[in-house]
Amino acid sequence: MTMLEVHAAALAQVDEAYHEFLLRYDVMRKSVYGFVEGKEDPSYYRSLVERFIPEDWSIEFLASGNRKKVLDTEAAFDWTRFSRRQIVFFVDRDLVHFLNPEIAYPENVYVTDGYSVENSIVTRDVFARLLEEVHNVVDWTPQERDQLLHHFDQQLEAFQELLSPVMAQIGIWRRDKVRANLNNFDLGSVIRVVDGQITSTDDRQTVDQKIDRLCQCVGAEAASAQQRDAMEEGFRAANGPRNLTRGKYLVWFLTAIANDCHGRIDQIVQAYQNPPRPKLTLGVNNVMVVAAPRARSPNSLRTFIENTLAAFIQARSAPIAG
Repeated sequence: MTMLEVHAAALAQVDEAYHEFLLRYDVMRKSVYGFVEGKEDPSYYRSLVERFIPEDWSIEFLASGNRKKVLDTEAAFDWTRFSRRQIVFFVDRDLVHFLNPEIAYPENVYVTDGYSVENSIVTRDVFARLLEEVHNVVDWTPQERDQLLHHFDQQLEAFQELLSPVMAQIGIWRRDKVRANLNNFDLGSVIRVVDGQITSTDDRQTVDQKIDRLCQCVGAEAASAQQRDAMEEGFRAANGPRNLTRGKYLVWFLTAIANDCHGRIDQIVQAYQNPPRPKLTLGVNNVMVVAAPRARSPNSLRTFIENTLAAFIQARSAPIAG
């Protein structure tokens, strides 16, 4: 099959990411390729991948749209024509492994350790760097810094606990293949930060009230309380609150807690009478771009890149024996 025929086949399948790849691909170019789910994902993966490849090589990302489309694209490739080490795929773990632990993937598919890429970004270290490098909190003592990090840990745990029933309901929808637009969930109408503490909003104190609001936002019906309780029990047994809370909800938390701490910094750090002027406004729409370059690479991702993209580049760059 010629490249034109491959191109035509891609058009016939209406796989836009695959089609875009074929337009970009040049066998002689020093490029490796990564398919991701969303348009924001390259902001996270690029900074991590580029640490492992030479300066004269580039990583090109293509957004497929969602998890299923990324995996469908991988399945559409003729791997007798392309290298699995040059072309890789990044997908979120989501709740897929929680619901189906036996699922397996090809060697060039990376699955996040937590629910999504965002879970590797929402950490105490990134929180501290946001306060220091974005909110301009630089005059803290080591003790005050440790106090803020401990506060972050406590509030993150409280947030994950409050969302556990919500994640259980999402798990039921995932299991039963119910359509629910989770991006529409107005998290701020259910949870807020008051005087530094994560708490429920006044009119969403109970689990049923939170689930009712979730259903209103995403356009899906709630399961019975008995079903939700059973799912939540399994979710907690799998350490779900810590590892499988939806990443985009964690990003909301990171933004809220960082901004709240900055606003109250004069109550925590003695050097300040008023909050210092931030270098930029941190919000849910830009936090990924700001926070991702400050995140550490998970060990699993580092190993994956070394075994695929870096190995391909090394083999391609090796001198040919005479």
